[in-house]
Amino acid sequence: MKRSFFVWLVLAISLWAKPYTDMLGRTVEIQKAETFVFIGPGALRLGVYLDLKAQVVGIEKIEQIQNTQSPYRTFLGVDFAKRLPIIGNGGPGKMPNLEALVSVNPDVIFTSFIDKNQIEMITQKTGIPVIALSYGASYGGNGTRNLDEIKSSLILIAEVSGKQERAKELVDFIEIQEETLSKINLEPKSLYIGGVAYKGIQPITSTEVAYPPFELLGLKNCVFENRSKIQGHQFIDFEALLKANPQVIFTDMYSRKKIDQDYQEKKTMYDTLDAYKNAQVKEVLGFNNYSTNVENLLVIAWQIANYLGYDVDINKKVVQVYETFYPNEAEVLLAKLSYDLGK
Repeated sequence: MKRSFFVWLVLAISLWAKPYTDMLGRTVEIQKAETFVFIGPGALRLGVYLDLKAQVVGIEKIEQIQNTQSPYRTFLGVDFAKRLPIIGNGGPGKMPNLEALVSVNPDVIFTSFIDKNQIEMITQKTGIPVIALSYGASYGGNGTRNLDEIKSSLILIAEVSGKQERAKELVDFIEIQEETLSKINLEPKSLYIGGVAYKGIQPITSTEVAYPPFELLGLKNCVFENRSKIQGHQFIDFEALLKANPQVIFTDMYSRKKIDQDYQEKKTMYDTLDAYKNAQVKEVLGFNNYSTNVENLLVIAWQIANYLGYDVDINKKVVQVYETFYPNEAEVLLAKLSYDLGK
């Protein structure tokens, strides 16, 4: 009789559970989804976008570090982040503290930049369902179109957490931005992006083959125009930059100090570049810090369009973007971040 009851109970629980397919193609059954933990680069950011702040029960230590490159952390605030129990140090591919995870006991764990084997270990050791997210092929996932992967991850989190309306609002906005930016006609020029943040600030020779803001505008990084097999972030030789000699160079504002220091040491070389000779070196926001800050990625695309001659009020545009990602908080948040948006 007892065995029959146990079998019935297991069957009943399994019937209550709802299956989801995560971004790594895994089927995950979830019975309840009211409290969450986000592990790995960019995971918590997506939860913040979806207004799940109040349902987060544990946090990675790295997420307690305030950084203007990651607006969602400024939005969360130091006090909130430090009140939450630490469930691991954080970082790409880094395992959480399993005992701490069991202690905070979330209904669901969302992960990014953590592989299947690690995910299975977390599930086996904690008994907590784990849903894998993705930021695209260049940022720890499988898909080749990074924003498509991010949108799919937002929809997936929303399906689990009941935030479908909020996810639709965000995804619709991103898609409108993509469509609008893709239709902007800009004068053809050879362009380069340098100082791209990658595990910290970097020199001007730190770049990206398919720089997402360029991609949104249908633009190319001139250094890689004839190198179809190279992908993702790259460190190039300064000689390659001299050879390409772009008409306009964009630089990541977070690497400003590093680039300025390098310029002073190699001024003669820098000044042979047309972009430097013609004062066509333009600074843009950074978007890649603990993975992609989508709001900044969109703003950068508008900054670039503006620098290249498209008539747009960049200050109004950034407020519009931030208001969508952080409703009723845009101007307060931007004042804390103190971004220099250019002309």
